[in-house]
Amino acid sequence: MTPWSKPTIDTKFHIDYGWWESSGRSFRLYLLEQLCEQCKQRFTSHRATEMVDWVDPGTGEVTEADALLQCLKSMCANDPEFIDPRIPLTAAVFRLLLISDNNPLSPREMNAVITWKTSETILSTLGGKSIFLGIRPV
Repeated sequence: MTPWSKPTIDTKFHIDYGWWESSGRSFRLYLLEQLCEQCKQRFTSHRATEMVDWVDPGTGEVTEADALLQCLKSMCANDPEFIDPRIPLTAAVFRLLLISDNNPLSPREMNAVITWKTSETILSTLGGKSIFLGIRPV
């Protein structure tokens, strides 16, 4: 295990799915809570979801995908209120990482979408020793 070092606004962060398991929290239940109202009506429980065949619109490649996550990425993410100042910063970052396929992003890159918070504010929220929603440095 490497020692903790202080992140910067260029440090990349991602969702550590292992954190959810080790903390005893349900990633799928929290994911369900992030859905827009239309998708919440479609999925009444995080347990009643299934894997679906998903066709990548760019490549035509068919892959097996999580139905909740695909609904979030294809429908919820198009709602202008999906990531906005009315939700907590940690939820906004969580949603941003989900729609970006959990590709690591730095606070500077996050600020391009989360424009109502500075890169420094994003960093100060995510960069401490406390882990919020499994979001941690890569």
